[in-house]
Amino acid sequence: MTKILWVIPATMLVVTGWLIHSVPTIASFDEVKKNHRSSEMVLLDREGRPLHQWRQDSNRRVFAWVSLKETSPAFVQALLKSEDREFFRHGGVDYKSLVASFYQRLVKSSNRGGSTLSMQTVKLAYPSRSWRGLSGKFRQIWAASQIESQWTKEEILEAYLNLVPFRGEYRGLASVSWGLFNKSPRGLTKNEATVLAVLIRSPNALVKDWVKRACWQEPETCSQFPALVSSALQRLGRIPGEDQRALHLAQRLSKEGYQGPTVTTIDRDLQVQIQEIVTSQVRELQEQNVHDAAVLVVENRTGAVWAYVGGSGALSSATYVDGIQSPRQAGSTLKPFLYATAFERELIKPNSWIEDSAVDIVFDRGVYKPQNHDHLFNGWVQAKTALASSLNVPAVKVLKLLNDDSFWNNLRALGIHNLQEPEHYGPALALGVADVTLEDLTQAYRTLAQGGVYSPLHFIKREDQKDERVVFSPKTAARITHILASKENRALGFGMESSLNLESEAAVKTGTSKDMRDNWCVGYNSRFTVGVWVGNFQGDPMWNVMGVTGAAPIWNRVMSWLQERYPAEPFKLSLPKEEPLRPPKTYPFARITYPQNGMILAVDPSIPLKNQKMPLMVEAESKKDLKWRINGQKTVSATDTYLWTPTPGRHTFELLKKNQLAQKVEVIVK
Repeated sequence: MTKILWVIPATMLVVTGWLIHSVPTIASFDEVKKNHRSSEMVLLDREGRPLHQWRQDSNRRVFAWVSLKETSPAFVQALLKSEDREFFRHGGVDYKSLVASFYQRLVKSSNRGGSTLSMQTVKLAYPSRSWRGLSGKFRQIWAASQIESQWTKEEILEAYLNLVPFRGEYRGLASVSWGLFNKSPRGLTKNEATVLAVLIRSPNALVKDWVKRACWQEPETCSQFPALVSSALQRLGRIPGEDQRALHLAQRLSKEGYQGPTVTTIDRDLQVQIQEIVTSQVRELQEQNVHDAAVLVVENRTGAVWAYVGGSGALSSATYVDGIQSPRQAGSTLKPFLYATAFERELIKPNSWIEDSAVDIVFDRGVYKPQNHDHLFNGWVQAKTALASSLNVPAVKVLKLLNDDSFWNNLRALGIHNLQEPEHYGPALALGVADVTLEDLTQAYRTLAQGGVYSPLHFIKREDQKDERVVFSPKTAARITHILASKENRALGFGMESSLNLESEAAVKTGTSKDMRDNWCVGYNSRFTVGVWVGNFQGDPMWNVMGVTGAAPIWNRVMSWLQERYPAEPFKLSLPKEEPLRPPKTYPFARITYPQNGMILAVDPSIPLKNQKMPLMVEAESKKDLKWRINGQKTVSATDTYLWTPTPGRHTFELLKKNQLAQKVEVIVK
């Protein structure tokens, strides 16, 4: 007998020791909360308002941690009534309930549980541990007593609300509250709270059993539960519609590794407004085979992105394609940077005269014949008019004047990615045959708005970045801004009234790519830069849609909305004094048709040189008084085709009308 009395306490001591060592060390409440991982990336706008919810875990639905204060008191009451009525009175274990549970299991084969919320919280916090069987129950009892001694009752309850599994893939009250009732836990009514609380014991119960359990708990409102449960199940799996406002940004940030609640730089009101504007414009252009559009809005000073609309929503031909990051042919939107490069080197000035006339540009891959979009020519025009009115021939001539890769280098410095080598484009680079993204293009225009200084964009709310580089001088940036802000300068190409005109001051440029596959309109005031692309993600051409009719109306409405709510000051430009330049004296319709400027010829060594001739050819309304001046010395009549004997070296041919220069070309003979 003495031996037995000695064995019992020894056995209890061993069991106690085994419990202490087999039960995990209880982490603090703050650690459990810190380690909580949402399956959703929730984007918030710059003011903390819901913007978009993006699922990152396909196996479960877990939302951000919700505090007890953010939970409806009705749910707390319903939960305690259903799961643990003695929660605030026991020390982690309700022994009366536990004994009743053991009895029910042994005598009546019932599955009735006796676990308190504290015991359940331990299991939820440490799911990898084995809590099954009698030994598991002892470990659970011991752990519950430990958690009760280290956490407050409110902390235990809060952890339970965020960890407990509900129906299907839903974990935590926040996810199931949004999933079934499209509302936060704070807004749950008494009936909704009851329906959710009774679901915990059997999350995947049949609907009739679910309703029966709710009626048992709240019999006075039993008649309302069938309809409530039915409507909740119909909504199950949907994401709250009001939070789906930044699909492409959420998709992008998720790929970049962002998780949980993320405060962005986006302005929700602006984002919503632009989505409505885009939908309206695309719907209006659908009969002209337009299905997609994208808009980016950037604050000039900070580089913060205020709106990121990557597509046209339900009207889009490819919902998940991000139009802001998709490379498309730039068209005439690159011309401001071409002219800026020439201004920077003082090769031309805004009031310099450039001839807009037919020309053949010879380069190593052949002869390039640029045309304006209307196939007409305007004669001598000033650089500012040629740029703002988007004339093609003057642009190609400016690129030829640069005679190096400086334009291409500046595009790289502006952040234009994925450029091919300059040789890939040839002189057509002046007309925007390079592929660019709306993001890069908008950023490049923002650089002009910032006086020629480039700095990165950002989408997440944080302090301003200081990573800057100078691409153009303030004088050059001011010249381009002044040109693009003047409706008089663009009148030749767009008229005095168009979608490019605002009541407030703004610099703007449009572009249309080959075969009308891409429409662009990018512009800025002193506070914001707005970039717009319109087209088709499938690459299909639009039908008779130019930049001024496709993308520009969207740009106009966005800029007007911004100006109304966030007024921008007029540009403060420090412009150099430009002396007026007279246009060159020219004679209409007198031009050299052969040879072309820059042409390279090779003599045939097997043929006597005297038998090799190169024709000098002229096109003119009247050839009277037309002469050739060769290498600045010999003068011959240009009335008829003149056959010139080539000799190795560099040669110049000048066409004279009444001894006044009409045109000049240069060729090389090898």
